[in-house]
Amino acid sequence: MSLRVVPELYCQNIEVNKKFFVEVLNFSVKYQRLDEQFLYLTKDGVDLMLEGIDGKSRKWLVAAAEFPFGRGVNFQWDVKDIDSLYWHVSKVAKDAIYLDLETKSYLCGDHNAVQKQFIVQTPDGYLFRFCEDVVD
Repeated sequence: MSLRVVPELYCQNIEVNKKFFVEVLNFSVKYQRLDEQFLYLTKDGVDLMLEGIDGKSRKWLVAAAEFPFGRGVNFQWDVKDIDSLYWHVSKVAKDAIYLDLETKSYLCGDHNAVQKQFIVQTPDGYLFRFCEDVVD
């Protein structure tokens, strides 16, 4: 059995976020509970939960939720065909791009790993770094 991490992120407006994640980032809705302002999303085998801050479910907040949410953290998502995703995001939500597509080399132990990457900022200020390994 392998362990999985499924982040659950609070958001100010569940409908705005649903549209952003589905139409801009190409996530699919796995299931939703609209009465609780809750969405379970998936993309390339990675899952993510979104919950409206004003929803009627329990909340686990250690401080007031203020924009930008997710301060001090970014989420890395390994994707296939990063060029197509970047092109799509550039066309439909250019202002959401926080860091343009780049190729970056990182020292990993005794070798360099090379990735193409870009960062998108969600409507609530979370940073999503999309990456794809560059193979020589």
